[in-house]
Amino acid sequence: MPPELLMSFKPTITVFADGDDLLAADEDRHALRLIAPAAPLRRLLEALQAGAQSAASLCRSEPGDPDAEILPVVLQRLADKGFLRLTWMIGERRLATLEPSATFRVQEPALTGRFRLSRFAFLRREDDAMIVESGLGHAHLVLHDEILAGLTSRLARPYDAEELSRCTPESGDEAFSGAAATTLLWLLVNAGAAFACDEQGQIEEDQRTALRQWEFHDLLFHSRSRAGRYGRPFGVPFRFLGKIPALPASKPPMSATRIALPRPDLEALARSDPPFSAVSESRASLRPDRRLPLTLDQLAEFLYRSLRMRKLLPAQPEKGHHYEASFRPCCSGGAIHPLEAYLAVQQVEGLAPGFYHYDARDHVLEHLSGLTPPVQRLLADTSAAMNLAGPADVSLTLAARVPRVTWKYQSFAYALILKDVGALYQQMNLVATAQGLAACAIGTGNFEAFAQASGLDPCEETAVGEFVLCGRPA
Repeated sequence: MPPELLMSFKPTITVFADGDDLLAADEDRHALRLIAPAAPLRRLLEALQAGAQSAASLCRSEPGDPDAEILPVVLQRLADKGFLRLTWMIGERRLATLEPSATFRVQEPALTGRFRLSRFAFLRREDDAMIVESGLGHAHLVLHDEILAGLTSRLARPYDAEELSRCTPESGDEAFSGAAATTLLWLLVNAGAAFACDEQGQIEEDQRTALRQWEFHDLLFHSRSRAGRYGRPFGVPFRFLGKIPALPASKPPMSATRIALPRPDLEALARSDPPFSAVSESRASLRPDRRLPLTLDQLAEFLYRSLRMRKLLPAQPEKGHHYEASFRPCCSGGAIHPLEAYLAVQQVEGLAPGFYHYDARDHVLEHLSGLTPPVQRLLADTSAAMNLAGPADVSLTLAARVPRVTWKYQSFAYALILKDVGALYQQMNLVATAQGLAACAIGTGNFEAFAQASGLDPCEETAVGEFVLCGRPA
């Protein structure tokens, strides 16, 4: 580890006593227990809590001190657990800080050759600093000095430390000497953002068959929405409680033109429906060019059995229930049910062609517009995705009211929305199969086209799924 790096506990680390023992623990309950530590180990933990110090200073002891010989070992174990932040200081000048996650392990790479940024690395702003991180990394690097951002960007091409040091301004500043370039490389390697490259400029990820098939955004999304690699807040912190009101479970009416839908007799359906095993085993994505017309009664039954709100659960802050929830035929994380259904209707007996919103609380279709060009594009896109000769009878867009989820959850909110989409896809497929209708879930769609058709702000409500429903195959 470069000697100019100073160590301190991350802000999330707490130290507490358990009898004669001391424990250092993070918010995810990873801990290091020191059994009946003597004074040197206690001073080490106190120093790490007090502020950034060098390893030499932290491991300094008096002759004859008990436990003195294990100070470097404990310090290394704390670093390997991801409990320590490493701050690069030159004098009073703070240059960068490496912030590990819980699964971080210090690497000591040979820094004699050339290095290059991973294609999974990226630079972003956080507060007044720039952050370098990667979907491969177990830490992120905070750049407090703007010149380091320029040096980091140079590593889009291979550089060794000496070459990198020559890319700095002619300032004579010791912070940007060859030794400093070596420190920057060490930090980038430990952030998982840079790797040693061969004579052809290739790094390890260029040789790994599986990794070559990952795209930047897919790996980033995976690593940031699952526990294990990302060291940021994760879970149910209710970040906006008391700051932003939670959205209600149902949207306000979107149109004065509301069409009450017939409600199916569920008891009769329970007797007449095919057995569940028959429905499950016969489910298939159907794309019939020849089909019977879809009727309003069939559409109403499909929506009722797939999407309707069975029960509204009011917020009860005094019991810890801070937002409205609901029960519906399909499951949803936190009973939030952020998905709204919008229907581009081409052909339904008893219903005029146009664009509609399904009010799941009242089992009502709200007429939003006719077949405007953006609505026609929604129909054309889903039909093309299915290889249909003509427009589908109904193209459903599932739109997520994203703040319904992000108000409660952190780090995996969008992943949770997509899980809701998958669950609802299956529910709609099974209902359509039981009804004998042709249905097909679509793999992707155009969220901008939906925004144009609906007039909604994509940051508030955006398309996350598409589903086609047609009449029975002829």
